[in-house]
Amino acid sequence: MIKNDRFFVAPQKNKDNFKVLFSRLAALGAGRPVDEQGFADGPWTPETLADAISSIDANRNGIELRAVQTWFQDNDNGISNENIRWLARIFGCNDPEATSQWQAELMAAKDRLTLERREKRKRVSENEVQSRISSGERPSEEPSSPQLTNNRPEQKDETEPATRTLAERCERILSGAASLNLQIGFWLVFFGLGFVNYVLGTMSVTYSPYEGLDKQVGFIWSPSLTVLPLVVFPAYMYFVSDIKTYWKRVGRAQCTSSGVPSHDPDSHASWYAKVNDFSFSFRAIVWFSFFVVFGCQWAGLYLPAYLTGDNNGVQIDRYLVALVRPEVISIPEAMLLSVAGYLYIASYTAIFMFGLLFLMIIVLDYEDICTSPVPDGNCADDQQLRNEGHKIIWGVFRVVVCALWLATLVRLQFSYLSSDSPDFVTWLRTDVVSVFDAKAARNGWLENGSSGDFTSFMMMVVAVTIFVVSIKKIRSIFVRSALHDSSYLLAQDKPAIAKMILVVALLSIDLVFVGRFSGFSLLLAVSTLTTVHVMSGPRLKAPEMPLGSGFITNR
Repeated sequence: MIKNDRFFVAPQKNKDNFKVLFSRLAALGAGRPVDEQGFADGPWTPETLADAISSIDANRNGIELRAVQTWFQDNDNGISNENIRWLARIFGCNDPEATSQWQAELMAAKDRLTLERREKRKRVSENEVQSRISSGERPSEEPSSPQLTNNRPEQKDETEPATRTLAERCERILSGAASLNLQIGFWLVFFGLGFVNYVLGTMSVTYSPYEGLDKQVGFIWSPSLTVLPLVVFPAYMYFVSDIKTYWKRVGRAQCTSSGVPSHDPDSHASWYAKVNDFSFSFRAIVWFSFFVVFGCQWAGLYLPAYLTGDNNGVQIDRYLVALVRPEVISIPEAMLLSVAGYLYIASYTAIFMFGLLFLMIIVLDYEDICTSPVPDGNCADDQQLRNEGHKIIWGVFRVVVCALWLATLVRLQFSYLSSDSPDFVTWLRTDVVSVFDAKAARNGWLENGSSGDFTSFMMMVVAVTIFVVSIKKIRSIFVRSALHDSSYLLAQDKPAIAKMILVVALLSIDLVFVGRFSGFSLLLAVSTLTTVHVMSGPRLKAPEMPLGSGFITNR
């Protein structure tokens, strides 16, 4: 087979380890230019393969010839994840789909080599112990003589990399127990910030934007600093971890003919290969969170205000209240508090975006398994594929609902700071009364501005886009399934999906119109009740649509 004028060998999905697989491909000349008859122009040598890898445009550092030579030798040395990426490009003939398949194949072969090495070491160790026991020598955990140790410097073991990519680290901290540890860390930071605000006296503090109005801007009066980290953000992290952990350990296996769930971290090579395909996106999110969300907002809005003593039309909040209430908190104290606060905001912004990115990775992975002509393992039957698709839809829906509430709480906080109400509760109560009493006072606005409206709007756009794309892609799989399975009726899924779309639309409208018309608080109450209803169980379920109330209890 020829791809991009190079000799292409398709992955065979066999059980060879990396050494056996690489030797076969190097001898066949997989990825080399083809001759006039369409065959590879020769096998790979260490020199030609090193030159080919170093000539890849994205590989700025190249590769050492010594590293490539170890792949050709009959030894126990393996290969790093980074070099697997370049080797997959060679064997995949620079074709994106073929490269992804070869990356998964090479990762699996590397894992098999690692397992063989461990078993070999275990057998050698057991044989040594048995020989010492048979000779009457007492076994020892330490070598009995320095001559038994290897005097050469220990070489890096590429089959067991000490470091993982940023994408893999993010995947692990949002999986299983690690996600709970992360949430506990966020809770500890939250309580720490609350304690600092208590000590500094900013838990409840007011300022006067004009005579006769004492506006509350304290820590406990901010929904983005109370309800968000205590309720909504933990739910968001739980649902992200739930769907991602299920898909990695169970869902992917259920979509293949094997259907064998796995809890072994070393058996998910193809999943990690898919995650690593989005390495740039993970790095971009980190840079955006800490250099834009933290750096630009704090350095662009708060630092100039602290240095000049003038807020320049920016909303007065618990950080900038030092400009008008220096007897409560000094400017140096407020600067340190604002740095810690915005680092905290940047952190959960990164987790927010990581969660949505993982939804997209899961959906694309599901689509690849269902549509690839050479899937990862043989594809399961259409009914099983639909069951897993239903679970993904339900998981995506729950995550997106939480994401919209995160954005809504941010919008509520900034809208309140722009109002002329003395406190948050009075702001909502005045809005409700104005709906039923035309003569009652209405909420007004202060002359200030913030970046909160844009931030919350972009959070909403990203979440809704992920939801729409996910629904569209999975539904296309269902349409394809209906063509092959005459017993499956596509119409039975439409009511549930339509209800989900209506809920997402309601929350989006609620976010856009917060504070923009009289009665927005009633729409907020309806959105709250709707959310509680749909999140309490599998309410949005058409007949014979096994969405389930949770991935752990409905498998």
